[in-house]
Amino acid sequence: MVELYIVRHGETDTNYTGKINGSATNLSLNETGKKQVNYLKQHLNINDFDEVYASPLKRAQETAEILNQGVHEIKTDDRLREINYGAWDGLSAADVQAKYPQCFDENNYLSANYSDYSEGSETYKEVLERLQSFIDDMSNKGNEKILVVCHGFVTRSFVQLVTETPNIEDILEAINAAVTKIKISDSGKTYLAYYNRLENI
Repeated sequence: MVELYIVRHGETDTNYTGKINGSATNLSLNETGKKQVNYLKQHLNINDFDEVYASPLKRAQETAEILNQGVHEIKTDDRLREINYGAWDGLSAADVQAKYPQCFDENNYLSANYSDYSEGSETYKEVLERLQSFIDDMSNKGNEKILVVCHGFVTRSFVQLVTETPNIEDILEAINAAVTKIKISDSGKTYLAYYNRLENI
């Protein structure tokens, strides 16, 4: 059985200031983000892992480097990058919501229809397709324990795929530097072991 430990990156300034934080927003971790990841490092033994994968974005790479401590090669995988919010990337979420309230759910997350309004954006379906491809590849690893460092929406999408939840709006976002564990059986079936955990990894 393959075990995927999916980590959302630590906080960035765009997280802190409430801006839309997609793949075009490529900031480093802020000081709070570094502290969050260092806290997680204390509850995670990197020597227990066989491989480390990370999104190519700076915030994920930095998170992976802190957790990895130079033990493994960090394998960059573009399929793990955050969703591309197009023209809305980096804008104030509150400002966009004031102009396009129909694109937000009651938890103030962007709804799937946002891509009808934001030029150059990626659809939710496109994200699911690339993450399914990643899961398919990981399912061939055998009995491995794999650390996967990515993003908030990507983590929600992983959970949607594994649980077959019809609407991603039913899944709230994991907090920064939290871990979600997914198991892939030898038959390829996926299971959600836990979501949004900071300790007892």
